[in-house]
Amino acid sequence: MNMDTKQTRIAIFFDGSFFLQVNSFYKHNHSVGKSFFFSGFMDYIRHKVAHQEHSKYVHCPVVESIWFKGRYAANALESRFPDPQKRIDAVNSERKTEDSLVYHGVKLHYYPIHLDNETQEPLDKSINVQFTAEAVAAAAQDRFDVLVIMGGDGELQHLVSKVNFFGKRVMVLGFNLTYEAETMYGPKRKFIRSSHALMEKANYAVWMDRIIDEGLANDERLIMGLFNNMI
Repeated sequence: MNMDTKQTRIAIFFDGSFFLQVNSFYKHNHSVGKSFFFSGFMDYIRHKVAHQEHSKYVHCPVVESIWFKGRYAANALESRFPDPQKRIDAVNSERKTEDSLVYHGVKLHYYPIHLDNETQEPLDKSINVQFTAEAVAAAAQDRFDVLVIMGGDGELQHLVSKVNFFGKRVMVLGFNLTYEAETMYGPKRKFIRSSHALMEKANYAVWMDRIIDEGLANDERLIMGLFNNMI
C-alpha cells in the first residue's frame, strides 16, 4: 500500500496532570506566554504521525482520544480548598478544561483523589494501571494503528511492548523542562521531564520542547498553531 492510500488510525492518550503541567509552563514560564490551542495540538499530532508513518495527513485520522486524570470528590475538594473562592476557582478551571476536551471529542477518564487524613495533601495514585489496561485492550481490539502518549512516567514503558505485540506503534510526546518557581522558602528550581526509558522504548520518540523552541524561532506554521491566538 503506497502513501496515497495508506490509512493510519491514531489514538491519543493524555496523562492529564502531565499535560496541564506542561501547558502551565508554556503559559507562565516560557517566552511564548500562551496556553496550548487544542485544535492545533491535535493537528500537529496528525502531521507528525503522517510523516513518521510515510502516509498523508488526510489518511491519518484521530479515531480515539482519552484524558486520564485524578479528580477531587466533593468532600475532598472542600478539605483541600477550605477557602470558598479558591474552591470555586479550582472547579471553574477544571470545567473550562473539560469543556475544551469534550468539544474536541476527548473521552474523560477520571479516578478519585483521596487526601491524607493528617496533612490533607493528595495521596499519589498512579494512572498507569488504567492507562495501560485501556491501551492494551484497544490494541487487542484493533482500534488504532499508532498510539500517541502525552505523558512522562517511566512505568509507561511497559505498555509499549504490550502494544507492539499486537503490531501497533507507539509515539511519545516528551518534554524536558526546567523553571524557577516561588515558594514560601524562596525561589526553587522545578522540573517537568519525560522518562528517558519511556522515550527510548517508544517506536517514535518526539522531544516536543526542542521542536517547539526551534519552530517558534523559525515561525513554523504547525508550531505556531500549537498556541492560542498565534496564527
